[in-house]
Amino acid sequence: MRKFLALTMALATLNLSVFAATPLTRGTMLNVKIGSAINSKHKNTPAAYVDIDVRNAQGIVIIKRGTPVETAVTRKKARGCGRAGEITVKCLYTTAVDGQTIMLQGEISEEGQQRIGLAIGLGVGLGLFFLPLVSLLAIKGKQAVVEADTTIPNVMVTNDYLIAE
Repeated sequence: MRKFLALTMALATLNLSVFAATPLTRGTMLNVKIGSAINSKHKNTPAAYVDIDVRNAQGIVIIKRGTPVETAVTRKKARGCGRAGEITVKCLYTTAVDGQTIMLQGEISEEGQQRIGLAIGLGVGLGLFFLPLVSLLAIKGKQAVVEADTTIPNVMVTNDYLIAE
């Protein structure tokens, strides 16, 4: 009788919300879009958001469409000698419907157009008349650009979560 009473008390004090939680498993894919254009020359912080609702097997929304996604942007400006600019946008985290922070993994990289051949050609050609190879430094590559509404491919959840309904 004591064992039954102890078991009943244990079950009564157990938080039943654990049984109502929805799992969000590692590797779940998300569609993330960039809201504003990014240029390798200008230091703006782009807005990124979840493009399509993330649902479980029963059709319950776990992450709503339009939820902001925190990103980290790495830039390299176009440089002399025809070297192009580069941009990398990494997805860091977003928020589930219950307020949990969901860690993400995924990135997109863009590179501008290289103009090394032009820089060398002009450097050698103009170097005959002016200071040799100084004109090489004057030719820069093109800046990298990620357009607005670009989808970041293969963004996925990095850990397992239990989302309260």
